[in-house]
Amino acid sequence: MKVLILNSGTGTRMGTLTQNHPKCLLKLNNGESIFSRQLKAVEDCNLTDVIVTTGKHENELIEQSKLFPKLKITFVNNPLYSATNYIYSMYLAKQYLDDDIILIHGDLVFDKTLLFDIIANPQPSLCLINTHIPLPTKDFKCRIENGYLKQVSIDIFDDNCHALFPFYKLSRQCMQSWLKEITAFVEKGITNVYAENALNNISKKLSIKPMLTNGHYINEIDTPDDYIHVKSEVFMADNNTYFEISALKYLLEKHSAKRPFAIMGRHLQNTDTDAFLDTLNADLCKYFNVKENPTEESVLDAQKAFEQHNADLLISIGGGSAIDTAKAVKYNLLANNPEYSKLAHIAIPTTAGSGSEATRFSVITCGGSKRSLTHDYLLPESAILDSSLLYSMNAQQRKVSLIDALCHSAESLLSRNSTDESKRFAELSIKIILENYKAFAANNTAVFNKIFTASNYAGRAINISKTAFGHALSYTLTTEYGIQHGQAVAICLIHALKYAENTGDFSDELKDLSKTL
Repeated sequence: MKVLILNSGTGTRMGTLTQNHPKCLLKLNNGESIFSRQLKAVEDCNLTDVIVTTGKHENELIEQSKLFPKLKITFVNNPLYSATNYIYSMYLAKQYLDDDIILIHGDLVFDKTLLFDIIANPQPSLCLINTHIPLPTKDFKCRIENGYLKQVSIDIFDDNCHALFPFYKLSRQCMQSWLKEITAFVEKGITNVYAENALNNISKKLSIKPMLTNGHYINEIDTPDDYIHVKSEVFMADNNTYFEISALKYLLEKHSAKRPFAIMGRHLQNTDTDAFLDTLNADLCKYFNVKENPTEESVLDAQKAFEQHNADLLISIGGGSAIDTAKAVKYNLLANNPEYSKLAHIAIPTTAGSGSEATRFSVITCGGSKRSLTHDYLLPESAILDSSLLYSMNAQQRKVSLIDALCHSAESLLSRNSTDESKRFAELSIKIILENYKAFAANNTAVFNKIFTASNYAGRAINISKTAFGHALSYTLTTEYGIQHGQAVAICLIHALKYAENTGDFSDELKDLSKTL
């Protein structure tokens, strides 16, 4: 099996970011480039033969490829890169494509195990689709008929269409048939169309099956905004964060869970999420009796149900209260038996505010006072941030949860325990929120995943620095006056910001936040 990576495009939509370098050499947050990340995945899967099509910046790609001496990389330059599409690059590379082929577009960023799962799939020819996300406006969609790929285009939007990522596994026979049709296009002078235009002519003969992303992370970078967002998402994907609730099936298998226990918000009863849990191949117990502000008594009730089920894995689905309840259950179990440190907890938030899926804290009410439980083992092993789970939030919930995330980030910056890492998370969170809060409040679902990212970053920030005095004061407003948590924290934060501004301890992000408030 060989790997074909298409890197002959100009990346003009990226503006100045690709003025002097190819798009595939843009750096991700961990310092690796898109190209090196792809080559590392190829190397990890024990593949060795790679064909890379190039355009303007071939020498830079050759230089970076030297970091992977185990790979045999053949570069095929397209001298007409500015006037042709990659159909011509594939035509130029056809002499090397004499095997089963993995075809990857050079601007795709994906998680560490996706390529492995594609190779391991028994189907000889695959295309990668996502049936869970809305159809993209300008990117590839595909039409599936009778279980096989029928058409790929950016201009199809009917009910049989799904989002498609240009990432294929193709048998040698399938690849040769496609190349024959590509050659026919090129010899007619048709070189400024997608290679998929040729594929569509013969798709009925190729038997390409769709493979679902199944919780794997994959996205492509076409614009500067894509670049900013993908850098954030892939960081989380590399740190046990998933973006579709369907990933829960994979995680149950990963942890060999037979009797999972799901602590869920009441609002999830008789919903699609509730029905999805019934499709899992496991003896799952659902616990819906979650208190909005968990109490010692409500945690003990959940713990009793967990023990009666003899559960071997914790799932929390809901807002901060559901996740905090699950953490508190694990805290109590740990106190009685250190073996429960091995108990995995998968957190699936349905609000974008608390960031509890990214912290080692749980806040419960004891005797009318808030108590914070802290333990390294309370940090969930995995989180699933499925933005479709935010759709049921009403306007008030969106606003209050957003304020909560914003306050977490601000307090993290004000905290004496802040570090360079926590500051980076907090600053990114504030930036994302200030750019998207109006659209989120207006229920624009296009920004939901961005707000989820911001909330998660805020959680990561306070997991390092903890919160400041604003949170401590806010609990009194919540318990004695019934003010919602996000609003209560914001009231206290306004005074904290005024104090910080007067003392000169005021970053640019806090200045922007103060103006907005």
